[in-house]
Amino acid sequence: MLNALASLTKAAIGAAVETPVAVVADVSTLGGSMTDKAEPYTATAVKKVAENIQDATKPE
Repeated sequence: MLNALASLTKAAIGAAVETPVAVVADVSTLGGSMTDKAEPYTATAVKKVAENIQDATKPE
């Protein structure tokens, strides 16, 4: 139960803080084309949020 709550908290923080910051980073780097990243920052942030949601819904 506590693990699920921790994962939900991480997902909420990721959606509220990390994702908007990633969007700004993508805009300022032209979608990551100015960096050596393989995928945009927003895609990475959304994947982390999705992982945390999946971890929260796993039966223990």
